[in-house]
Amino acid sequence: MGKLVDMPAQHLLELAGIPFDPDDPEDVPLDESPGFTAEQVEGKKKPQRRRRGAGYISDPKKRKAIEEHAEQLATAHYEGQGWTVEKLGKPYDLRCTRGTEERHVEVKGTTGVATSVELTINEVLHARDKGNTVDLYVVSDIKVDTSTDPYLPSGGTVWHYPDWEPADRDLRPRKYEYRLPDLTT
Repeated sequence: MGKLVDMPAQHLLELAGIPFDPDDPEDVPLDESPGFTAEQVEGKKKPQRRRRGAGYISDPKKRKAIEEHAEQLATAHYEGQGWTVEKLGKPYDLRCTRGTEERHVEVKGTTGVATSVELTINEVLHARDKGNTVDLYVVSDIKVDTSTDPYLPSGGTVWHYPDWEPADRDLRPRKYEYRLPDLTT
């Protein structure tokens, strides 16, 4: 929490009638103090909302159907513009060539709203490499009929980001790898 002035809070707490133990300054019971309610201190509880953006889908058949559907739409898009498309998978999804031009395309598919997508560190590094021309092709709101075998994906809204380079301000860390210390020494 920021400070407007650097002064002890004890006097203000005493004036407000808030019990305060100077030996334990971290234990100020604001939720039980006169003039404050627990809701004011904690803030109003926000209603649970549907998760937005691309998340993890545990059903591997559904995940594969979404991924392939998005790749098929991306392939059709680039082929319609005269590109030759090669499906790779790694280090990027599609290699598109047209004459001497080459584009690498990272494809993301989701059944949710396109507010965010999950990227690997390698996808970010590849897109930021000045030697690569990378596009991001996102297909959101894909519907999947799971009553058929194989699953049948359809629809989707396309979000196409040509010459894509992910900026630091648009990236959020979601996972960390923790290297365990060696306990054998």
